[in-house]
Amino acid sequence: MENIFVNERIYSISQLTRIIKSKLENDSELNGIWVKGEISNLTFHSSGHIYFTLKDVNAVVSAVFFKNANRKINFRLDEGMSIFAFGNVTVYEKRGSYQFSVTTVRLEGIGELQKKIEQLKKILLKEGIFDPLKKKPIPLFPKKLGVVTSPTGAAFKDIVKVAVRRFPNIQIILAPVMVQGNDAPESIVRGIEELNNPEFSVDIIIAGRGGGSFEDLMPFNEEIVVRAFYNSKIPIISAVGHQIDHPLCDDAADMAAPTPSAAAEIAIPVKKDLLDEIEYYKMRMNKSITNSVRNYKILINNLITKRIFKEPIEQINYRSYILGDLEGRILSVMKDICTLKKNDLTQIPDINILIINIYIQKVNLFHVAINSLEKLSPLGILNRGYAILLNIKNDIIKDIDQVKINDNIKVRIIDGTIHCKVKSIEAGE
Repeated sequence: MENIFVNERIYSISQLTRIIKSKLENDSELNGIWVKGEISNLTFHSSGHIYFTLKDVNAVVSAVFFKNANRKINFRLDEGMSIFAFGNVTVYEKRGSYQFSVTTVRLEGIGELQKKIEQLKKILLKEGIFDPLKKKPIPLFPKKLGVVTSPTGAAFKDIVKVAVRRFPNIQIILAPVMVQGNDAPESIVRGIEELNNPEFSVDIIIAGRGGGSFEDLMPFNEEIVVRAFYNSKIPIISAVGHQIDHPLCDDAADMAAPTPSAAAEIAIPVKKDLLDEIEYYKMRMNKSITNSVRNYKILINNLITKRIFKEPIEQINYRSYILGDLEGRILSVMKDICTLKKNDLTQIPDINILIINIYIQKVNLFHVAINSLEKLSPLGILNRGYAILLNIKNDIIKDIDQVKINDNIKVRIIDGTIHCKVKSIEAGE
């Protein structure tokens, strides 16, 4: 047979796939590129890898987001989400198909950032991070105020101005942090944790910043910051200013204020108001004590004027007279009762005769009862000449059907038993 493949190259499937893989993965136009698309067929594998399809109106491409890369993202991928994916085109040799290997993703625009916030909010809400019942009460009289904010921002100046005006000798401790940029979340968390250190003896914390754009305030929507607000052992007030849509840290804090100045007004009481209130209660206390002293004085004077305190011996004599009279009346009544009972006893007839009569009555009643029992007793019937027939089992024979010819039977009479054998049976009326 003639060889039809002379002078022609023959590739195995593996070789062909390897050539295609090399061509695609070494093409600079297909490596290190951004791809925009909508997520579908999303699968979170047990290995930690994420598999999905990126699509637009006219085409789709398979994508893989390996574990070591996807663990760096701080939001969750969802079906239908529009993303920018950065990565390389690769070939999966076992299936002979190409795919897009994702190394990082970015949400599309502020709308996607808001979606990220809503995703995180649902997760934290489910965990109870925003539960109103878990909020710590704001102390009424804080001695030391902790502030977590930028040392150069207007927020800290506003807090200090308001705090000093309301309570001039209040102690303020600043934990200087970054409130904007990529490093801000970790900086804010460190500041809150630092002020929770017992060595500072802080009574309340204000954490926040002044107003800014949506992107500027994003650190206060980050999960680690929100959790730091929630985990603070010291009551904490969120003070992120001038935003209609408040950040998530407002919901996690024990209280939220619209501005740093408002937070200072919530945290710090007005010293003059406290002093005025103390004076008011002091006046009420003095008035109450004065009234109580006056009332007790009147009561004591009234008691002193009573006869028992003026002439106590007369009260004793009077009570002694009452007691003696009561004793005499009791003795008289007891004497009358004893006399009456004695007379009753003397009128009782001779007890011996009475007992004998009762005895005779009881004996007669006994004999009557005995006679009645004898009339009803089977022994009484036997005494009159009757007999009782019994079989071998000592059962009473009541009719002729209970015996047969040659049966042994017993005849019970008054003074003994006669053993008999049945010779004949004759029915009677």
